[in-house]
Amino acid sequence: MSSTATRLSQGARCCDADRQAITRPTIGHAPYACPVPTAAVITESSDAAQPARSGPGARRIILWVAGAVLLLAITTLVALRSISEASGDTVSVLIGTLNSTRLSNLVLAAAFAAVAVGIYLIPVPRLWLLLLVPVRLAAVTVAGPAGLVALASSSATAAPLVADGCDTGYVVVEESFVFARTGTVYRPDGLLATAVAHTRGEYDYRPFADGAYTVVDDGAQLDVWYSYAFDPAAAPVAADGDPAFTLPTLTGRTPACGLSTGARTPIPPEPALPTYTPAEAQARLEEMLAASLDAAVDPVSDSAGAPLDTAAFTPATTACNETGTRTALALTFATADNAASLTRILQIWDAAGYSPDRAMQQDIRYSATLPVAQMTIRDTTTIDGLIHLQLESQCSVR
Repeated sequence: MSSTATRLSQGARCCDADRQAITRPTIGHAPYACPVPTAAVITESSDAAQPARSGPGARRIILWVAGAVLLLAITTLVALRSISEASGDTVSVLIGTLNSTRLSNLVLAAAFAAVAVGIYLIPVPRLWLLLLVPVRLAAVTVAGPAGLVALASSSATAAPLVADGCDTGYVVVEESFVFARTGTVYRPDGLLATAVAHTRGEYDYRPFADGAYTVVDDGAQLDVWYSYAFDPAAAPVAADGDPAFTLPTLTGRTPACGLSTGARTPIPPEPALPTYTPAEAQARLEEMLAASLDAAVDPVSDSAGAPLDTAAFTPATTACNETGTRTALALTFATADNAASLTRILQIWDAAGYSPDRAMQQDIRYSATLPVAQMTIRDTTTIDGLIHLQLESQCSVR
């Protein structure tokens, strides 16, 4: 038994004796006072009872990782810059689609991120926080745009230059930044590649990734033609006129054959829209008008309360598309139940294949191929007790 437990046991016996002394008289002296035992401090040597202090250790590990990333980034940037300066900006590191420029952007973003992490995690006295807070904000301000630049320049494609089904030993890397599309033709040699030509494409078009090029190899040089703009038909690029650029044929190598330029499948043209003569357009418009009024809840009257006479409404004809004409008709009427009539009329147009829309308290039905280009209907019962209907035909051919 430990000494602490012994003292506790003796104290308990002493207290029992003291309680007995209270019940019997004392002779010549005061009862024995039970000493008050002091609180025992129980200590545990087990590691499980100690709170885990993983915070500083985890922070130290993250700082080491950030430092390693920063050191690697600086080394990489120095190496890339040295290669560029030694070659007059003609030799680049090429790893897949990553050339020196794009690789530098990614490494620079990683370096700024490592610096920002380090500044946030380095422990400093409280007084230094007044100076460190602006520095942390500046680090985030710089790291954010660097990451955006790396992300914006991350879209790139790499395609081997193929002639007669065999690779020529050249690679075309096409990259983008916002709406600018540029390409570089490289002659790879391991991880290094020499830029030998440049290409371009309109807007978001990358001709070599699209296979829109032709290469003629005469044994001494490669003549290259390519399409600057997207061609939905994916027609073969003709080897007419002066080539876009010329490259020397690489010798002393065994080319891989059986390759394709990756030319895509042509996009089928959209079917031509049907055309209508002015008479056909007006006749179909009048048919849909009659079907709409037949669906309304009888009786149908004009704004004056008289039975509606559609002959009193004269279609208006306007010019369109330089040589075409368009027929339009507008009328107002009232029915026994305008709300129910509106629902029935819309159902007629839906069944005829017109697409629905709604704007400014008006229901719209429209089509690019059916005879009526647009029907607009509005129920103004709460205002004047009427329904307003407008019809407009497709632009017809004279």
